[in-house]
Amino acid sequence: MPSFLSDHDDQNGEADDVSTSSVLGVLMSAMALLRGCRLNAALTIQLFSKLFHFLNVWAFNRLVAPNSIYCSKAWGLRIKNRLAHIQIWAERQGLELAADCHLAKLMQAAHLLQAPKYTGDELAELTSTCFKLNSLQLRALLHKYQPTPDEPRLPHDVIENVVRVAENLADELARSDGREVCLEEESELLLPFLLPDDGYSCEVVRGVPQGLIEFISPLQVAGLCRLSAQPTSNGYWTVYMGPHNSQGPVIRSPSAMSNRSSGYVANREEPDIQVIKLHKSNSGMGLSIVAAKVK
Repeated sequence: MPSFLSDHDDQNGEADDVSTSSVLGVLMSAMALLRGCRLNAALTIQLFSKLFHFLNVWAFNRLVAPNSIYCSKAWGLRIKNRLAHIQIWAERQGLELAADCHLAKLMQAAHLLQAPKYTGDELAELTSTCFKLNSLQLRALLHKYQPTPDEPRLPHDVIENVVRVAENLADELARSDGREVCLEEESELLLPFLLPDDGYSCEVVRGVPQGLIEFISPLQVAGLCRLSAQPTSNGYWTVYMGPHNSQGPVIRSPSAMSNRSSGYVANREEPDIQVIKLHKSNSGMGLSIVAAKVK
């Protein structure tokens, strides 16, 4: 993340690839790992939502910090361009909604810093555009803003007018959602982690996946398990995962009996039959409590 806020620019004034390469490298490595493990798509989106949230919090809290050096038009352009690289990558991976949602506050802060804000109308338009920024965050960004030599300094009363608008809109919306109005963003993503009902790899895998036999081999040598292929099976991994109903379990597919049809007989001992005789006394009421013990 430190390279994301580096001050390196190329000749065109846009963000250098070095500034985002380390961040994109982590994201691409994570995506390659999750896809290689066939992770559920909904779980993948939730994990990347946490990564985008961390990126947003890490950078945004440095913008509003007391000793911030990032509140200027140049830094607004840098951050906006660097976020654009990440959003393009996220769109290619099908994560554009997660990126838009969890990077929105940082993106709006960058837009506020680089956009024209010299008149009351321009600031009023920015207030509606940067609707995720609460009053404390708007005040900090505008008070810390360092204008370029050709920019006028923002009047204090104009800043306070913008802050009052945010108090009536963004602050009230946060409180209605049960969130506290704070200057810094919370490091923890306050969203429940949900386990999806479907979309797991066992639903799409057919047959014996590549590498499974090599993985099982040491376990077979140790006598912990045995891999037995079913030649007449249709290859579905969910054949024994059917739901139960009132009449009992769902009938298995023909592949469940393929071992028998192929001549395979399980090495299984039949249980011994034990006969227990209960002698009832004639003097009782017809009810007995019996304790049986098998030796």
